[in-house]
Amino acid sequence: MLNSLECTQLIQSKLIFNDSLNVLLGSDDGTNSIGKSSILMLIDFAFGGEDFCKLCFDVIENVGEIEIKAEFVFNEISYKFLRNTTEPSKVIFCHIDGDDSIKTIEEFRSFLSTGYSLPLNYPSFRSTVNPYFRIWGKDNYNPNRPLHSYPNERYLQIRTHLLKIFEYYTVVDDLEKNKTKIENKKKTIQGMFTEGFLPKLNKKELNLTKHELNLLSVKLEEIKNEIEIYALSINEIVNSNNLNLKKEKTELENQLFHKKSQLIRIENNLKFGSYANTKNFEKLSSFFPNINENRLLEIEKFHIGITKILKNEILSEKNKLNENIAHLEDSIQKIDEQLKKVLKNSDKPIMLVDTLLELSIQEKRLKDIVSYTELKVTVDSTVTNLKSEIDKKVIECLRGIQTLLNNAMALYIDSFYEDHPAHPTIKLSETNYEFSHNEDSGTGKSYANLIALDFSIFEQTKLPALIHDLILFKNIETHAFEKIFETYAKFNKQSFIAVDELKKYNDDVIELAKEKVFLELSAERLAFKKSWKRVK
Repeated sequence: MLNSLECTQLIQSKLIFNDSLNVLLGSDDGTNSIGKSSILMLIDFAFGGEDFCKLCFDVIENVGEIEIKAEFVFNEISYKFLRNTTEPSKVIFCHIDGDDSIKTIEEFRSFLSTGYSLPLNYPSFRSTVNPYFRIWGKDNYNPNRPLHSYPNERYLQIRTHLLKIFEYYTVVDDLEKNKTKIENKKKTIQGMFTEGFLPKLNKKELNLTKHELNLLSVKLEEIKNEIEIYALSINEIVNSNNLNLKKEKTELENQLFHKKSQLIRIENNLKFGSYANTKNFEKLSSFFPNINENRLLEIEKFHIGITKILKNEILSEKNKLNENIAHLEDSIQKIDEQLKKVLKNSDKPIMLVDTLLELSIQEKRLKDIVSYTELKVTVDSTVTNLKSEIDKKVIECLRGIQTLLNNAMALYIDSFYEDHPAHPTIKLSETNYEFSHNEDSGTGKSYANLIALDFSIFEQTKLPALIHDLILFKNIETHAFEKIFETYAKFNKQSFIAVDELKKYNDDVIELAKEKVFLELSAERLAFKKSWKRVK
């Protein structure tokens, strides 16, 4: 619990809190602009909040940078911390021996989460408390959208928050983690098809591929049976090494064909270097009487000249190609020799083995295509089924939370009001929520409904604290507020509320308020000792 808060700029430099209701008391005439909301925001700052720096900048401008010393007590052990508005992202952990340590605001919040024994699957500490620290300026006190921490918060965040604080999230989270694993597997398989490693097949193409695979398997079996006549080991032949040798040989043969084609073109270029016979042009004239033989000779001479200039380079290229061809032929011969070793002697059926390896490569590829295609179908179906299961489980959990909240709110409203008051209801769906005030949507009753919701969550979860500003109470009928006020004191967890015009309430409320007050403010007793609101 937050045991105390110290700040030298405050009218009361040390605020001491108790473990239940804590009252910030305003004046009997309801004077505004005396610092009530700023004090509540400072308490929020002590709980690791950031809004004081954003929303109370006028305090900092007129009073100066603020430093607080907060004391928390957990399991009867005191822990003290320093935090200031100059460097709000840092918190000083104070130690008895004086060896203080500077840590991040995230580490401080983690400490609070541990100190309050929040479960592992709970939201972060600030995500847990922020929706229920309802202070003027934070915009989280709309009685029609009471689950929003801020106006534009996405429902997915709100839904996850509810599932976590009501401790339903573990079941959903296990399914989500399983779904994530399957989706990652799906992406990997999809990548095989997207990147072109395997062709993407529809159902008809898959059946045709299976048929092709069956035919290939039959053919392979026939070859294996034929090879067995020669007492060869099929496993020895069709192993990964021999398959790789076969693939390498095929690649080398492709390269050899390409190099020999290049060599033929180069040899033709060299032949092009001799003068064409004049009689050849005469024969050409018999087919084309109007041909200009002299022009043809000029072109021929030009080509011959170019060939002579480049002859050395062409011959050099020819020699390189011959070397490459010889090297490729040698490599192919070596692979053939390695494959022959499998057959033990030269009388074995080399062609059969070569065919066997070729078909085995085809078979493996077809098996991969069929296997991955069928696996993709299975994985896609699993993802779809898991998503459906998650959706059903989320709805089931939300309905459980919805029933619990509606029942609890009805009890609280019945305790606030007499004569069968209209009960608020919350409806939680997969995509949104509705908070209905039903037959009574007056301003005061709407805020009472919001408070009933907070009380229900406060009671049913491990939410460690509430902060309710005066804006929630201003329009609530006096008799209803008196019941609400007494309810705060029944919780064994801390709540911090701002109240004024105490004189209009009954004696029990006045007595309880004075017992639980931690700071009293008025026009003469301003939170930060001075006012900057008045026009000069």
